[in-house]
Amino acid sequence: MHKDLPYDKTDPISIEYYAKGILNKSLRNLYGNSLKNLYSGKGKLGQLVESLYFGYQPNSNPEPDFPEARVELKTTPIKKNSKGLVSKERLVFNIIDFEEEYKYTFKESSFWKKNSLLLLLFYLYENDKIDIDYIFKIARLWRFPLTDLKIIKDDWHTIVAKIKAGKAHEISEGDTLYLGACTKGSTALKSKRTQPFSNKKAQQRAFSLKSKYLNFIISKSLKGDYSLTEFDDEYLQFLEDDSDVINEPISSYGGLFDDHEAIIKNISDYKKGQTFEDLIIEKFSKYYGYSEQELIDEFKLKINLRAKNKNYVFAKSILGINKGKIEEFEKAEIELKTIKLQSSGTLKESMSFAQIKFKEIINEEWAESYWYSILTKRFFFVIFQKDKNNIARLKKVMFWTMPSKDLEIAEKFWNHTKSSIQNDDYENFWKLKDHKICHVRPKGANSKDLMETPLGKFKKKKCYWLNSRYILKQISK
Repeated sequence: MHKDLPYDKTDPISIEYYAKGILNKSLRNLYGNSLKNLYSGKGKLGQLVESLYFGYQPNSNPEPDFPEARVELKTTPIKKNSKGLVSKERLVFNIIDFEEEYKYTFKESSFWKKNSLLLLLFYLYENDKIDIDYIFKIARLWRFPLTDLKIIKDDWHTIVAKIKAGKAHEISEGDTLYLGACTKGSTALKSKRTQPFSNKKAQQRAFSLKSKYLNFIISKSLKGDYSLTEFDDEYLQFLEDDSDVINEPISSYGGLFDDHEAIIKNISDYKKGQTFEDLIIEKFSKYYGYSEQELIDEFKLKINLRAKNKNYVFAKSILGINKGKIEEFEKAEIELKTIKLQSSGTLKESMSFAQIKFKEIINEEWAESYWYSILTKRFFFVIFQKDKNNIARLKKVMFWTMPSKDLEIAEKFWNHTKSSIQNDDYENFWKLKDHKICHVRPKGANSKDLMETPLGKFKKKKCYWLNSRYILKQISK
């Protein structure tokens, strides 16, 4: 142990062991009611944990919080839902310095230098409590397994590629799978940053982990699996090798959810230079031209052609998944959508999403809204086209995220929708015929399927839609 500290600040295991002393306690439990005088609202909990429990002053240094042990401390909330304990929000890391990040390799990057070994403290968020009363439920060290690190490394390269192309202002969370680049701060000019290869200022962003990815860490922990991926020669080779090729198979962690299965069983599944998305498209391309019935016959599926989930079943079969859900798609929050073209190549159907919750949207801000969260996801489009005999055949698949310029239009649409609901106007939403990317129209079981409004009235349920003409333009690029 080091003098005046109850743990060895050079030893990650010692730090983790000490961290477990906070489990099933709140800061008020540990330090008494006088602690309330130090409480100043949202965001303070992590700083109090650092200064009171671990005995160091919070800072914004590029080094990890425990520099001698190369460990970064992250405090993050979980919540209860019908499935148990799950992540409440994304995990935000360091601010991306557009002027500097592109100059480094992944191993030398600010993200990796600071976050290669994490000490994660998960606390239970409860609406009726203040931060100092939240109970800590999980304390653990975390190093990314290689199958995940492969995707994270590719994500980092995707973000850096946009910086190098002078498009830092066009970065979106939907560009990447596990490692996001979330907005940080307001959209006001004061939170804009310069970028090296363009005169346009870009919204300030930080590296982040998507909340669904965190659910896998939470599940692993709740099952009592606190094993730490080893930083061995193979791990080091992966970090240093630009080609990302590992000669020996290296296992992922799996089975965290009984109904999830990973596509990538080990990192040697990749060809040289291949990304996760390249690999997925390659797997599907072998079945281009197959009809739905031919896919059923090929994979010996017992499914009705009218089944609503048939295309997800087709996707799982092509990807070699036998369980209920695709692990990588769940971690990355990839939205799988099926598109059916006419034989002429036209698209009749617009793409529907969730119903608009009238009483909730009026209290939302754009960056925290349901519609923003959907449009900044990564989509996986499975595209079928009818042949001359009216038989739908698999045409192609593609990954897609809404471009930033279109997201600006979607924000105007959302603001108009919110304003209309605030003004009790349910007749003048953007319509399909307006040709503005998005529109609102009913999507209820029948005319009696109503939803309560903020004024206590009942109106037909409405739904978010992406216009068919816009979708067709995106998949035709």
